[in-house]
Amino acid sequence: MVILQSINVPNILIFLGIAAILIFIKARLFRLSNKALAIFTLFTIFIAGMVWISEPYLPNFFSGDFQMGLSSDIARATDNVFYAVEPGATFISLLVLLMVFLVLLFSAEYLEKEQRQHTFYPLVLFMIIGVLGMLWAADLLIIYLFSELMNISAYTLVAFRRKNNTAIEAGFKYLIMSSVASVIVLSGIGVLFYTQGTTRIALISIGQDWISQIGAIFILSGFSLKSALVPLHTWLPDAHGKAPSSISALLSGVMIQSVFYTMLRTCLAIGMDPVFMGNILLILSILNIIVGNLMGIIQKNLKRMLGYSTIAQMGYIVLCFSIGLRNDSALAFQSGFFILTTHALTKGLAFLSAGTFYYYDGVEWIKDIRNIADHPFFTFIAMSAAIFSLSAIPPFPGFTGKWTALTSVFAASDPIVAWITLAILVGSLLAFGYYLPLLVNLSNRFIGTRSKTDSNTSLKESPWINISMALFLLAILMLIGFPQMILDNTFFAAKYLLELVK
Repeated sequence: MVILQSINVPNILIFLGIAAILIFIKARLFRLSNKALAIFTLFTIFIAGMVWISEPYLPNFFSGDFQMGLSSDIARATDNVFYAVEPGATFISLLVLLMVFLVLLFSAEYLEKEQRQHTFYPLVLFMIIGVLGMLWAADLLIIYLFSELMNISAYTLVAFRRKNNTAIEAGFKYLIMSSVASVIVLSGIGVLFYTQGTTRIALISIGQDWISQIGAIFILSGFSLKSALVPLHTWLPDAHGKAPSSISALLSGVMIQSVFYTMLRTCLAIGMDPVFMGNILLILSILNIIVGNLMGIIQKNLKRMLGYSTIAQMGYIVLCFSIGLRNDSALAFQSGFFILTTHALTKGLAFLSAGTFYYYDGVEWIKDIRNIADHPFFTFIAMSAAIFSLSAIPPFPGFTGKWTALTSVFAASDPIVAWITLAILVGSLLAFGYYLPLLVNLSNRFIGTRSKTDSNTSLKESPWINISMALFLLAILMLIGFPQMILDNTFFAAKYLLELVK
């Protein structure tokens, strides 16, 4: 079986790129409204998704009839720069397409009062092209180029509200730190090209060559910065805090997780020692959990608090993958994919809910939520559900993810199981310390103790916003009822990573 061949994924990327250019031209020539631009972009994502999921191997991916021995075939195939079959990239790509569709649906109303919508939608498409291309690339230079396309689009979107000085500052900070990461990654690629004579992942094996190992460590370090792993995380709260909420949902929900998965797969595929890598990621994950939650406690701005929550949640995701690397545990990898999915949906819903508070009432601070009068009731329900899940309260999927992670730790009999368990429990308690005040402020909408303040009641409640958040909420409810669906559909992704470990 040949795993690398001429495939449709690049064709979809070309389709999305052409669509982005056409949408920009249409917007400039015909002065299209924000809703028209959103509809064109939604249609583009829908068509691209339908074409992509019609790939013949995808039904087998969901039915469980997925051919294994994948990594050994992938590692030997050399005839293209994109993977034809890669279960982890398949799963995350589906999640990316779902997230961007729901976020664009929300943006159809949310961006109505903004300027320069003609640049927003093309930039979102280019960012998604970067994410998907990076996930499917089988060549180090191609990974680098697509990650740069993703980041350049993200810088601009973070600073989208260019009349806001703090937004410009956040975008510039993101630009500087991510550029440093890019230089480090490119240096690592250069070292590997010098020692291996190629950038094709299938042909690289660092073995015991210490120079090649340094190149691999450079790649690991650079992508760790792009993934907001502590202590290289400081750009994230500013970027997520000042970007439009629809962009914050994508940055927090799928972008940094896609970077992390690409880093994990690439470093394993070129031969980095899995136990060594697992130990590094274990330390970084615990730092993310502790630092993210401690910093979240002192935040007063809603979106910055959610940003630090993302740092902590990345800690749980990375922790699961580190356990899998240290113990060859498929369940740990599956737990990582489950928490990744749960976080994408719940944090996406949380950021969109925060966006509605700003859109209707101009509220950005947690304490001001208690005083909102006549705000759409559904927003409070959506935000509460997201926070319940992020707080790991049963039966929400955030609890299921952490329970599965703890189960994988005990099943693997990791020598430091007690410390890992303590980190998860302490992190959860710290997180509840800053989720609780938000829940208390949200509860005022339900029990009627709020005081009436100036509320933008002239804005009619938007069906676009409500439908988007309702679909996010429905996805979370499905995870409550059918968590095994995600665990089953990530089994082959976990097995694929285990094949790479071997």
